[in-house]
Amino acid sequence: MSPKGYFLKTDEIFWDRKNKKIFNKKYTTIISNSDRIRLHAKNGIEASEDLKEIRLKNISGTLPIK
Repeated sequence: MSPKGYFLKTDEIFWDRKNKKIFNKKYTTIISNSDRIRLHAKNGIEASEDLKEIRLKNISGTLPIK
């Protein structure tokens, strides 16, 4: 869970300690409970270890409309 409340769900994740990054090539979901955003990355994720910078690959999702 990130400091801003984003939750990352995946079956596999790798950590590059030297570059302070996490990554995978598996289906990944990012959920934000505070603003009801749900994003799906079909081909994996690359992110900073604190989840402040996230790159999702082949993305789909739902966003609330006000």
